[in-house]
Amino acid sequence: MNVKSFLPAVLLVLATASPASAQFMQDLQDLFGRIQLQPGERENAVQVDYNVDFHYFFDHRDFNSSNDIFLESGTINLARFSPSAVVRFNQGRETTHRLALGIDLTKDLGTNPTAYETYSAAEHESSIRNTGLMKDIFFYYNYMRSTGKGQIGFYAGIHPRTVLQGDYSRAMLADDLIYYDPNIEGVTAQFTFPKFSAEIVTDLLSTKGIDRIGGEMTFASFEFRPAEWFAAGLSGSFTHVSGNYLYPCDVDFALANPYLKFDFAPLVDVQQFYVKAGALATHQIDHDLVLYSETGEESAEKPHHPFGTEFTFAFRNWNIGFEDTFYYGENLMTYQSSSYEDISDSKKYCGTLYQGQSFYFTRRSVPTWYNRAEVYWQPLTTDFVSARLSGVGHFITPAGQDPESRIGPFIGLQAKATLLFNLDAFRHPRESAPAGRGTRNKRSGQRSGGPLMSL
Repeated sequence: MNVKSFLPAVLLVLATASPASAQFMQDLQDLFGRIQLQPGERENAVQVDYNVDFHYFFDHRDFNSSNDIFLESGTINLARFSPSAVVRFNQGRETTHRLALGIDLTKDLGTNPTAYETYSAAEHESSIRNTGLMKDIFFYYNYMRSTGKGQIGFYAGIHPRTVLQGDYSRAMLADDLIYYDPNIEGVTAQFTFPKFSAEIVTDLLSTKGIDRIGGEMTFASFEFRPAEWFAAGLSGSFTHVSGNYLYPCDVDFALANPYLKFDFAPLVDVQQFYVKAGALATHQIDHDLVLYSETGEESAEKPHHPFGTEFTFAFRNWNIGFEDTFYYGENLMTYQSSSYEDISDSKKYCGTLYQGQSFYFTRRSVPTWYNRAEVYWQPLTTDFVSARLSGVGHFITPAGQDPESRIGPFIGLQAKATLLFNLDAFRHPRESAPAGRGTRNKRSGQRSGGPLMSL
């Protein structure tokens, strides 16, 4: 079976094989089965509405200890203002349709155009002028149905990444995607019930051009909660990258993350306290890559299956928290290595192929441990506004015999601040995504749909 159709099939089989699948399918049928158009009711009138999002991100990165090979040192100081116009149609009291059109105004604070005579061209380019702040136009359709049995959400078009609700490892989706790629360009479907939740997303990363790599990513999250303190889940992704005339490639990357989660917060009455343990298994291959032996014989590239395990411990009370993520395993980003850059120009497509955090490219040929430790203060945590200050340390298995070139165990430090505001979540809490991303709620601050504050 072609791997491109294999992963979605596996996710579907695993989801339907869940002990909650029968109840889930019945709840789903009940939700859709009761949808009836009632054009005569007053609440069904079309309304013209509006929304405003504001995001502020500060991220100071110091990775001089590792010669900037894992992440480049520097400071991100970014503000994004996203107004939008919305046409809303209420179909009964439980169903809402919305059409939204808006724009992202993004400013990298401190970048101001200067005089031509004084600085290089990069210091007065058009992208940092006021007219260059309009980075993205977004427009999408949103369907939302909420009843006593559960909630269904559907988005199609260019819609904010903040609507995501699944629980994804940083090996799959990096935290800083919300800095540089704030919108999903595709489709998001979400199903939330008392004991089961599911999310399926298709995102067009880029389109093929003369000097541009094409990429598409499908990712999904399924979680079954038989008890308030326990959950079993599976998240997975499949990314396909297609090359062009200048850089031919046909690359697949699949990542599966089954996990178990134990939530002790309800038992001890604190804001957050959980332990999560899971596996990270990958399948990756460049179908166009041809290898040559020392004798000149040709051979096709074989699939790679690097594997690892990941454990997360998180605790928060009185708005002060600690989160530690420990990974042990192989380098999960095979084609990022210099050996493939030399023979296939893989560096041209790895930025599209791998959407996870760069630390999972361990730069080691043997199984390695990597640890991320974060201490934070989160004074605001509501559905429409949230704020967080944090310090993050990164550690990895030491490598290198020469003390001057030795890297590890400490490889870098980040100091972060985030402020997220969503007006629609305040005005229409039933229909809207929270301020930030509900997806990271289970690993970063909320036991139910809540803000993304793991940045």
